Amino acid sequence: MLHLPALFTALALAGAPTPAPDEATLWKAAFALDGSPPAVLADAESKLLQGGTAAYDILTKLARVGGRDQAVSAAGPVPFCMGSPQFRIISGMRSSNNGPKLPGRAAELAGRLLMKDEALRRRAQTSVEPFERALALLSTARIPEAQAQALAAMRKEPDAELRLWASAAATCFVRSAERRGDPSLDAMRIEEKHLAELAEDVREPLRCVEPAELAQTLVDELAGGMATAGGWSSSNDSFELDAKRANGEKVSLSPACALAAYDAVAARGTYLEDLVMPLATHLRKGQDLRKAAGERAARDLKHYAEIRRNHLAAELVNAGHTVSTKVTWKEDRGFHSRDELEAALRQGNPDAKAALDRMMFCRSKIGENELSLLGYLGTKQAAETAYGIAQRCPDSMAAATAALVRLKDPRASQFLPKALENWGFDQEALRRSLVEAYTSKLGQQLRDLEAKGNDKARDMVAFLKDSGVMKP
Repeated sequence: MLHLPALFTALALAGAPTPAPDEATLWKAAFALDGSPPAVLADAESKLLQGGTAAYDILTKLARVGGRDQAVSAAGPVPFCMGSPQFRIISGMRSSNNGPKLPGRAAELAGRLLMKDEALRRRAQTSVEPFERALALLSTARIPEAQAQALAAMRKEPDAELRLWASAAATCFVRSAERRGDPSLDAMRIEEKHLAELAEDVREPLRCVEPAELAQTLVDELAGGMATAGGWSSSNDSFELDAKRANGEKVSLSPACALAAYDAVAARGTYLEDLVMPLATHLRKGQDLRKAAGERAARDLKHYAEIRRNHLAAELVNAGHTVSTKVTWKEDRGFHSRDELEAALRQGNPDAKAALDRMMFCRSKIGENELSLLGYLGTKQAAETAYGIAQRCPDSMAAATAALVRLKDPRASQFLPKALENWGFDQEALRRSLVEAYTSKLGQQLRDLEAKGNDKARDMVAFLKDSGVMKP
């Protein structure tokens, strides 16, 4: 039987709310969001959703690791109309698989906390972190009654990108409110109009013809990686390069504007090859601009992606520009390395001439090389052809040597050691020819190579012995 004090204690505990998890428990739960079994994941989410402000602070710290874009992209749910052009930048991020998963999961739960806790959401609206303010805005996507206040909170938004997003969100929220006949529709329309005016201050003209028209906002976005450059078009009288703003808008740049944009961005330590390479290689009218673009690209090659530098240098050389970088090529890539080989020839590289000779004369292929069939012709001309190929075409040496062996041409011995090293199907042709046209001289050469430790010769000797043409 329970004593009264114990009974009162039990009743008090039974009626008390479940205490919020402590900070250590919340951190453990947060790190369990990625890669945990379903039961552990569900328990972790439950603890975090009960953790209030402490859980939110932990989740946003983790979300920052993935950057604002990933945090915002994970902060759904996003209503249907955010798939419209105004929100293509967000939907693009949402579909991305880049970056670690944990920050995205953390951002998603942080958004859910904001959805259920108005006080926490209002605190996030005044955060010094732009992505927290973005989370606060997007967290109201499924809370119609909170949308008017969320839009009003963006009136003094200092971040240019978030102003654009706020304007797009306002349009989206108003559309949804119209469909459901929301009583706050008039208030939301007022906010939509105000945010649209703020967004207009951020938006820039969608076309730049003269450098003086180049928008500073576009330069800032290009330098910061928020905008991208890529793509160009031309006709008889025009040439335009494309840039894409952070809000997804496309801006057309004349060659002069593109060059001005490149200079402005390069002055800030960002080098965008897509602003000058099309001008340097494809611009026909405006040779001064073409030359200036080539000079900048050649000067800044060291700043471009290392994996691209050699090919870009080749493009510049082939377009008639002077480049100090010596272009290299990979002969085993054949005509896939044509641009690089042409550039090396233009630069006067003597090795490039020999490589071109081999490329034009030699023909490699996947599978057994038909050159070995020359041995069946039995003519002097066939022997000379096989000999020339063996001399000039390393990749075809086994096939050419097989032909010489079958023709019983003594010059086969010159190439046999190297021919044994040729990898691929041509070894079968070489084996057949050695079995069918075996001579004691070739056999002795193979034994001598075996004695020197040549593994390929040892294998061939064993094969010939097994075939019965070489005595044990």
